[in-house]
Amino acid sequence: MMSGGVSHTDALHLGSDTMEVDFKESTLANLKELAEEANLTVEGIIMVVMEQFADNKGGRVYTGRWSGGEEDGVKGFRYAVQWPFRPGFKEAVGSEVKKWSGK
Repeated sequence: MMSGGVSHTDALHLGSDTMEVDFKESTLANLKELAEEANLTVEGIIMVVMEQFADNKGGRVYTGRWSGGEEDGVKGFRYAVQWPFRPGFKEAVGSEVKKWSGK
């Protein structure tokens, strides 16, 4: 979560792993809008997008120091997200559709 930002914490269940993720309010609102357009839950949209990012070639996250972002003695970092260059297709089985659509 960004300093001073409003967040919403959701527990994500990733296979056998569960993790909590803090979203800024604006990010959560955008995720909800994207999920609604796709007839998915927020968890469903996150699972589809992250699976496509991680499983398609070309997805990377690069890091580098950011001198302007120092707070409390900790140097800032910049994260450059490179999305895969080709569209990915998720073929969801019925149990995934049921889980992600909230139906």
